[in-house]
Amino acid sequence: AYKKENEERVTIEEQLSDCAEYCRARGYEVIAEYVDKDKYRVRGKLVHPSATRKDRPSYQELLRAAKAREIDVIVAWKEDRLYRGMYAALPLSEMLDEARGAVEVELVKETFDFRMLGIKAAIAKIELDNIRDRMVMGRRARIERGEVPGGPIRYGYSKNEENKLEINEPETTIVRQIYEWYNGGENAMEIRRRLIAANVPSRVSKIWSKASIHNILDFEGYASGEYTTTLDGEVFTIACPPIISMDTWLKSREVREGNKRYRGRNVKEDYLCRSLVICMCGWKWLARTSYGKYQKGKSGYYGCARKDIQPEQVHPDCPGTIGCKKLDAFVWDFICSVCRKPDIIHKAIDNKIKALQEEQETTQDEAEQLQREIDNIAQERQWVITQARKKIITEEDMELQLAALHFQAIDLRKKYNDAKAATAVKSQAESLKAWADKYLKEIEAGLAVLEIDPQDLGEAEREKLYEGLEAARFLEKYEGDTIKALRWAIFEEKRRVVKTLIRQVLVVKGKSGEKIIVPQLVLEIPLEYVSLVYDDQSLAYIEHARSLSDGS
Repeated sequence: AYKKENEERVTIEEQLSDCAEYCRARGYEVIAEYVDKDKYRVRGKLVHPSATRKDRPSYQELLRAAKAREIDVIVAWKEDRLYRGMYAALPLSEMLDEARGAVEVELVKETFDFRMLGIKAAIAKIELDNIRDRMVMGRRARIERGEVPGGPIRYGYSKNEENKLEINEPETTIVRQIYEWYNGGENAMEIRRRLIAANVPSRVSKIWSKASIHNILDFEGYASGEYTTTLDGEVFTIACPPIISMDTWLKSREVREGNKRYRGRNVKEDYLCRSLVICMCGWKWLARTSYGKYQKGKSGYYGCARKDIQPEQVHPDCPGTIGCKKLDAFVWDFICSVCRKPDIIHKAIDNKIKALQEEQETTQDEAEQLQREIDNIAQERQWVITQARKKIITEEDMELQLAALHFQAIDLRKKYNDAKAATAVKSQAESLKAWADKYLKEIEAGLAVLEIDPQDLGEAEREKLYEGLEAARFLEKYEGDTIKALRWAIFEEKRRVVKTLIRQVLVVKGKSGEKIIVPQLVLEIPLEYVSLVYDDQSLAYIEHARSLSDGS
């Protein structure tokens, strides 16, 4: 029996009870109940189990069980509990088509007709669009009356009986305290620590986050008394009671600008592996510049972003920070090692081509089958139009059937394009092998050039390198200093090489607490070559890099 959460005044328990009674009356044995009611994650984002989605967990499990012939009959309360729209209906339609009568669908409150599935799905999609339009119109009317639309309310406010904003006294005290601390020189992380230590409840999650505090500090409505919201791209303003003075708000802006301008680690520097470094937390590391008491001038380091934002959730194997010079030098030496051993890249590409060859036959057959189905839909579309011209079906029936066929064709074309793309990858991989051979030879020849300090070159050689690397584009950055511009051009060329060959750089803790750097190429290195590239870090690559890549 399959059920999902819905908008009607019938609970899930009542719907399940109806389905169970239906099964008992017909002598069916209930093998499993499939219920989609809780939010689930898609690509890291929480989504509602809407019937317009085909990736609902229980819905997918139901289809899997039906394909495996673990069930003979699917019993649902109503058809729109299974799907709304062709996108969500298509997997069920394909499964029933493949089953050829081995699996049936029965509904408690309606009659299911497989031949009408496409038309009903199209009608359900139109109905859903109409519901959304009415909801938008309702929200617009509430906003124009000065009422608060649905959704979360800003911290410090709550809704009254007239659906308008009013001050939430306990939260208002916290808002004022946050601004007082911030204007007094405390940063967001210190404010977060104080709020957690005082057991102040957070509205969004169990604990306060840096982002929640910045959301409060960035909302001008606390001072202006104007609460802005958007609907269909249009901005509306709703009146709300002020919580802080305009002077307090302006002071917070001055503090924010001062932090941006003078804070040591915000000095604009650049590093070879910027945006590539990651740790066991799964978060990208930030490249920063700092000024210490025991060092001359400034120094750079990479640091885990999670350590700043959610320190209590940092992975125990996260090293926290590592010096930029140390990591950048290691990665560049690694690239030089790879470029001097091109067989490593060639072997990785060969492995990829071999795997693609095994998949190609299946994807080619699938592409041909999808093309036949697309052709059949075109013929069926013409047949529907002919039936309408002969007055065998009405114009309204024709429009409904054509809409259903349209949704089917869109989904089939997407699958066809995916299948054709998969068959094209093999030829692309073979081209990549030829490119890699040429590219690595050119890089190996140019490695020595990228290690040269322009100051050590003769004027003619320096001018030739200056033109070759187009260093003139950096003259404005260094106020006409050609030596500095050329140094930056060399650095940019090195970073281009790094980003071409390196997918990410893992930094992990070793067994003795040492920091291990594990660069990962865009293609996976064959096991027999691991020790040639990583030397004494080969075990770290196998144990740490693979586990992190698979788990994150």
